[in-house]
Amino acid sequence: MTLITQTLATGILLAGLYSIFALGLSLQWGLLHTINFAHFGFVFLTAYITYEIATTFGLDPLVAVVVTGPVGALLGIALQVFITRFKIDVFGSLIVTFALFLIFEAGMTMRWTSDLVRIPLDQNPYFIKALRFGPFTLPLTGVIALVAALLACGGVWWLLNRTHAGKGMRAFVQDPEMASAFGVNYPRLAMLVAAISGAAAGVTGTLVGMLFVLTPTGAEIWIAVIFAVVLLGGLANPLGVIGAALIIGLVESFTRQFADPALARLMALVVLAVVLIFRPGGLFKPIVEEARE
Repeated sequence: MTLITQTLATGILLAGLYSIFALGLSLQWGLLHTINFAHFGFVFLTAYITYEIATTFGLDPLVAVVVTGPVGALLGIALQVFITRFKIDVFGSLIVTFALFLIFEAGMTMRWTSDLVRIPLDQNPYFIKALRFGPFTLPLTGVIALVAALLACGGVWWLLNRTHAGKGMRAFVQDPEMASAFGVNYPRLAMLVAAISGAAAGVTGTLVGMLFVLTPTGAEIWIAVIFAVVLLGGLANPLGVIGAALIIGLVESFTRQFADPALARLMALVVLAVVLIFRPGGLFKPIVEEARE
């Protein structure tokens, strides 16, 4: 029973990282109609920035969020300006952002090479610390990721459901002509969503930098599982993102513990395929039922 409970706790902590990683991508897809492959480049660029802040300047890697958050937000805004300026549609955004992702990957390889790097343990004390509750051990970095995810997803839910800006954004996605007639300033709200999405990517980058060995091509292994969370969670639905990430995280955790660890990511895709067969719209509803064409 202790082993099962520990595996359950590990899956929940993993879900925290998946939630905050998928949040920005889900928002951009659901509200801005941008399928942003560059999101993965944003995350790993800010992960490397975290690495530099810790190793070059000797600062606490968690402090890096004061840099990576704004950097991510600026990247999100710049991308939205580009897409708006050239009137790129949904399918076009997929191609353009995939190209940007490859550019980011090449740029990171030129700067940091393809060697594996990680923040040394003496400069990243969070990695070796754990919280103990009786027989259970919870890695501190996992707890930090879970708290960050709950704050980010909860804050976005409040923004979309309890503020005029959020309601205006949802109204425009559902019926742009009517929303415009009532004075909704879509370009300004789109920049806000892009900034939030980018900031979430920046915070995720710091967490990834604290948790994992880094290599420029490392972003590629995250694409399948994060898209699975986004599709299962319902577009721009922060609570759905948490629910989907929890399912994927638990499936992976139990697969690693009781089956073959190499199958963990594959099982996430199996869950996605099975769900989409019976529920093509995912397990949770998108934040807006009818998106604009």
